Amino acid sequence: MPAVSEVIAVHAGILRSDARVLTECAERLREIEARLGGEGVAPGWLRETVKAHIDACVVASGDLAEAATRLRAHADQARRRPPR
Repeated sequence: MPAVSEVIAVHAGILRSDARVLTECAERLREIEARLGGEGVAPGWLRETVKAHIDACVVASGDLAEAATRLRAHADQARRRPPR
């Protein structure tokens, strides 16, 4: 059975991976936004919706990255604690 600190570290890695996925999603949405703006055929509400989703991805990515960092630090502390 893995130590609690290892389980915590695995969860931190998953959060870090999810943060990367959201960053990639924001990049794809930026590409879509650029094409929509460049072609001039998309209604304004669609461009606004895409921008809102970009912002949401950026915020969520940052939050998950911060949570991963804090969780990793927690795992490191748990690893250094003497067993009870």
